[in-house]
Amino acid sequence: MKVILYIGHHKVGSTALQTFLAQNWHRLIQAGILYPAVESRGFASTLARALSGKDRAGEADVNIREPHSALAYKMMAEVSEHRKVPGQFRRLPASPQMLLAIQNQIRFLKPQTVILCSEAFANFGQVRPALIETLTGIFPDAEFEVYCALRRPDDYLISWHGQRLKVGEKLPSLRDGGAVSYYDNIHFNFRTVVESWADLVPGVRLMLRPYDAILAAGGSTQDFMIQAGADFPDGLIPAGRANPSLPRAAMEIARRGNHELPPEPAQALRQHLLELPAEQVPVPNRDVEMFGAALRGELAERFAPIHTYLSERIGQPAFFRDLAELSRPRPVPEAEAV
Repeated sequence: MKVILYIGHHKVGSTALQTFLAQNWHRLIQAGILYPAVESRGFASTLARALSGKDRAGEADVNIREPHSALAYKMMAEVSEHRKVPGQFRRLPASPQMLLAIQNQIRFLKPQTVILCSEAFANFGQVRPALIETLTGIFPDAEFEVYCALRRPDDYLISWHGQRLKVGEKLPSLRDGGAVSYYDNIHFNFRTVVESWADLVPGVRLMLRPYDAILAAGGSTQDFMIQAGADFPDGLIPAGRANPSLPRAAMEIARRGNHELPPEPAQALRQHLLELPAEQVPVPNRDVEMFGAALRGELAERFAPIHTYLSERIGQPAFFRDLAELSRPRPVPEAEAV
């Protein structure tokens, strides 16, 4: 049996991929590919699909759509007092019970391939690397593949900043302390994301993918299907874009709204900004400068050894072929783009 672990990173299309896998559960298991549930809502959903003999597009319940995020967050919360399970994942069993549930599905369904998919797995190397061994240890005789997608760090930090603003967090701007706060964690030090998985998963086939290559392949779902060693069937329901982003020109407005407005008006403002048509956004994303020249230079210097590690991992001169863009300021400063 093969186990394919999609470990993120964040902001690379993981929600779309999870939606795709969840909404095609029945067709996939017929082809010997298991996207396992971890708790009762997931079990009820897969039973209903099996009884009806068909899948359905979309999945609103996060426990059904993203079961392995529920598992990953629960595992981290159980070993670190600083890690809490996000509020959208409710009424979860303990992680040993979730892991046993996966084993039981394998026992009865006998898949050729098991896919575990969560961007939250990217945190294991930082929180506690032994969690990787706990997770992979439930598959004693499996062949392992680990797929990890990474964005160029400036592009990633902007996207992650926007994601946190979108859910209402009160943050400094990237140029005024926000970016430097990420230097020592998975949101900048991508080696922390990758290294423990590479070192602790026995005989692993490691697939590291730059985000531009994923986009060129057609998106997260298409690239995963191409790269992963599984025989995906025809006739699967495609997943649309699942996680809309704030325009970069609107991020400072949203950031100030989170600080200065009560929660409900701040949420209404963010929703309005998310729904802006492209013609009403004054400056396109590619032209908005979120850092400043000096900070970009610092980012490039600090990221250089991390990039060397990633490049050596894939045996190529450069993991990010466009890394020079990290140092290049964009024409319109964020403060002037609103």
